[in-house]
Parts: sequence; C-alpha cells; structure tokens
Amino acid sequence: MNKKSKITLGIAALVIFGGLLSSCNSFCSNVDISHFLYAYDPLNNVYFNNTEDAYDYMEYTFKEQKDYYEGYYYTKDRIYFIGEDGNEYQVASNEDKVFKNYGNLTYIKPGSYFLKKASSTTDITGNNNNLSYVFGLNSFTKTVNTTASSSGIILPSYTFFERADQIILDTMLDNVSMYQEFGFDDHLDLNAVKGINKDNVTYEDLYGYTAKEYLDFTKTGENVDVLLGKTSTNEGRKSIDGNDVLIKVGGRNYSLTTNLGYLKFYNEETPKDYYKNLTIISDKLAAEIGIDQVVTENYLAIYKQNLDTKVASIKTCITTEQGFYGYIKGNDALNETVSIEAKASNFWADWGNAFSKHGFLEGLLVYPISYLVDTFAHSFGMNGWGQIFAVLLVTVIVRLIFMAVTLPSTISQQKQQALQPELAKLQQKYPNSNTNDYEKQRLAQAQMALYKKHKVHPFLSLLVMIIQFPLFISVWNALAGCAALSSDAVLGLRLSDTIWNVLSSFSGWPGNPGWWTALVLILLMSGGQILSMLIPQWLNKKRMKAVEKTHANPTADSQAKTMKYVQWFMIAFTIILGFTLPSAMGVYWLAGSIFNIAQSVIMHFIFNKKKKERK
Repeated sequence: MNKKSKITLGIAALVIFGGLLSSCNSFCSNVDISHFLYAYDPLNNVYFNNTEDAYDYMEYTFKEQKDYYEGYYYTKDRIYFIGEDGNEYQVASNEDKVFKNYGNLTYIKPGSYFLKKASSTTDITGNNNNLSYVFGLNSFTKTVNTTASSSGIILPSYTFFERADQIILDTMLDNVSMYQEFGFDDHLDLNAVKGINKDNVTYEDLYGYTAKEYLDFTKTGENVDVLLGKTSTNEGRKSIDGNDVLIKVGGRNYSLTTNLGYLKFYNEETPKDYYKNLTIISDKLAAEIGIDQVVTENYLAIYKQNLDTKVASIKTCITTEQGFYGYIKGNDALNETVSIEAKASNFWADWGNAFSKHGFLEGLLVYPISYLVDTFAHSFGMNGWGQIFAVLLVTVIVRLIFMAVTLPSTISQQKQQALQPELAKLQQKYPNSNTNDYEKQRLAQAQMALYKKHKVHPFLSLLVMIIQFPLFISVWNALAGCAALSSDAVLGLRLSDTIWNVLSSFSGWPGNPGWWTALVLILLMSGGQILSMLIPQWLNKKRMKAVEKTHANPTADSQAKTMKYVQWFMIAFTIILGFTLPSAMGVYWLAGSIFNIAQSVIMHFIFNKKKKERK
C-alpha cells in the first residue's frame, strides 16, 4: 500500500470515527429532558409560609452582598434593616408593595429592590451604602435577560414572570395526584397530598424542607442529606378538609416542585416541543397584561438557545430503577439531581425498543452494556465504590466477549509475532528491498510463503480495528448514558465527571479529595496504556535476541519506526480522550490495559511453549 493510499484510508477512518462518535442517540425521554430543563430553569419566585420567613430570606440576600446589616424590623409592607452605624436602611423599589400572596403562601413581588437610608431624601443611587438585588428571577433567567438586553432585545416585564410562575404552580397543584407515580408512601400521606391545593399548600409541600433548614444550608452548606430527605425526620401538621393531618417533611426529593416541576416544559400533546407551554402562557398573559410585557420571538430564541445548550449533551438516562440521577454541573449540592424514568424494567422488551427507537449500535451494544453497569451498580450498592466495581466487572465481560470474537485475529497476530525472528532473517536476506524492486518482490513472496506455512493471516488484524472502533464508541455512550454513574462519588470523584473538568477546577484545593482522585486515575490510566503497548514490544524484543543482525535493513527499520510513531500517537490520543470523556472511561481503560497486559504475557508463554515442543 503506497503512502497516498495510507493517508486516504487514515482520513476516511477519522471521518468514520467522528461520525460514529456523534451518532449514538440519547435514551432520555421527553419527561427526563423536561426534568433537566426545570433543574436549570425552576420557578422564578420563592414562596414562603409567612412574611417573617420572607424577611429572613431578604435580609440574608442583602447581607451576602455586604456583611453590614445587623437585623431588621418591618411595618406592614415595608422592611427596614439596621446597619452597623445605627442607621436605618429601607427596602425601596418602584413597586407599591414588597410582599404579595399566592393562596396560603407569601412571596416577594418580582422586581429590583434597593436599600437606602430611611431618613435620606437623596436619590437612591446617590447613597454610598446602597445595595440592589433583583428578587423573583432565578439565576438562569437573569443570565438570559443580561444576554438579551446586551443585544437590544425587549425583556418581559416582572409582572409577566410573576404571573407565569403562578400559572405553572397552578398546573402543579392541579396534578398533585401524580405523586402516586413516584411511590413515596413512606414519606408522604398520599391522602393528604391529594388534598393539597392553593389555599392550604405550604413551603414544605413545595420544597420538602423548612425555610429555616434551607436558610441554614445556604449559610453553611451543611446538612445536605437532611434537605434531600435522606436523614430527615421532621414532621409537620396541616389541615386537610378540616382534618388535622400529620405529614412527614420528606426532603427535596419528595417535594412538589422537584417531582412536578417538569410540567413547566412538558406538554402531553406535543412532548417534544418543550417551549409550547411558555408560548401558551405568553399568549394568555398578552391579553391580560399587554402584548408589550410578554415574551417576544427574539427573547424566546435566546431563551431556547441558552437552555438547549445546557441539556444538549446530557445522556445519563438509562436506569433500571426510577430515581434521582443526572448530575447537573454548576448547581449546588441540593439541586444536582433530577428524577429519571426507568428504561430497563423489562430487559428483553426494552432491548428490542432500543433497536427500533434509537439505532443499531444503541440496540446491539449501548443499551445492554449500560443495563449491565446499572444493574451491577445497584446490586453492589450505590455508594461510589459500587459503581467502580460495576464498571470493572463490565470491562471484564466486554473484553472477554471481544477476545472471543477476535480470537482468530489474535492467534494470527501472536503467530506473526512468534515468526518475527524468521521474518527478520528474511529481511536480512533481502537488505535492499526498499530500493530494489526484484528484492522487494522476492521478500514479499518469501513472507507470504512463511505465513502460509504457519497458517498466519496478516489481514485478520483488520478485523480487530473494524470491531474496536464501534465497540469503543458504544462503551463510551453506554457509560455516558448510565444514570447510576451520575450519582454518588468515590473518593470525591463522580464517574460522570470528566477528569479535565475536575482537575481544571481548584475549588477547595488542596483539600478536595476528588481532585487528587482524578489525578491518580489519569496517571494510572496513562501508565496502564503505555505499559500495554510496551510489554508486547519488550516480549518481541526478547524473541529477536536470537536473530543475528548481519546487515542493515532499511525497510525493516523504516517499518518499525513508522509503527512506533503510530503506537505513540494512539496512546497520546487515548490519554487526551481520558481527560475529556467521563471518568468511567478512565476506569474502563485502566482495567482494559491490565487485561491486555495479562493477555499478551499469557499468549507469549503459550506460543513459546509450543515452539519448544515443536523443537
């Protein structure tokens, strides 16, 4: 094969590899994606049981900007903070009322709020100690507004966001019976849940914890398990239809907004149009508050682009058990998972659906591999180490199947390696084969005769390459799609995180265990890959010691040099991928390199033994 043909085939291989890399589809359902969308863009308003809780929240928010205020007091609809200088600072805004009610709940009316000296008549922006904060908009909405505003796009009014949230919350409360789908009998009285409505809903119903618990968490970052409901034993009482009912505060994972918030984006009639509900709400409110205050087409385009970008690469949706998975990067520890529907409750039926709904590779390899990892992870225990053991076990299974399929090729390769001393003798016999066409032809004939005598098929090695690329793509997509790997951590590292993202973040360094775990993993993986390449070379070099090199052989030397460059390029490529793909792939490659080393050593001794027996 000439140089031009090799380059052409190399480019074609890269194109095919790139196509395969991006071809595997996500197993996330429309409901799953809606959950992810809500995780990034939840309700804008924060609702409270009473104004005192709302005051505490507002005080903490301003105090976060400047640790200057020592307390507050309020009169009716106004709130005043006391500064270290003893002066009173009034919450001021263009709104006529700071706090409003939604049924039984209180919320801060969306808008930009300022602090100014209560006794000052100076313009708000003229005071040195003034602070401002926009309440009633979540962080994602604020980001979209900033982007839209910089492009000169008209923003929806605060009233729009206020009313839109109320319509969405109305929808959640109209569908509280969906709680039953999640099977939370141990955490909620389902009869009481059915009775939740606008007039009796509480903060605990919406969020799953108390306002004080949440405020303590925002100040310290501690007691995450309590707020998630893993260790919560809090109980509350509420009146349902005149009856005093005891309800457990189950935690964030058992709250109304966490489980039904996806309804903000999910429309049963058009489940793939995640923004249909927003359009409907905007059209409805245009008649109520004015078309100039609702979402414009340009604003909606930026909103969709920003939100689609957030969820475009999410694939962690294959699971045998419905639960909370799907690590959301960038969110706090309290809001990093979403509810994912079970995709593998009936393996055989779902495996068939994987072919028909997603594609050939997804059905043949991605789904069963991810199913095995998820099943083993749940069996071993969802504690981080369970996921590690699951990946290791599946690596062994995949490698054994791969070895069985490619066994003829592997045997042929090993025979070819065992023949290296004899091939070297032939190359010594024709030292000018790289420049002399006659010697080149005679060398090729002699090599083919030697291969035929020992039943070696050199082109069988192509079988390994043909199978290896789609297998790699499938394993990567299977591990990226396995929901179990996106939850829990081992030594601070989640297997769904990329090593690069972990190592490039120095948050909490050097005490962050996840950073060191990622570093050790990439070093072990890299070392394993290098050794799996070098050990076969060392074993082959040992065989070649018996060959006396009497003449220089440019052809053999050139081939060896080219092969060496190719091997080091592939190792470097694998290590780079190890940085950029999920950490689970690092574990897979580490285990795979150990498997390859063991296979090379075992095959080496088997063929050496057979060679001695023939003598």
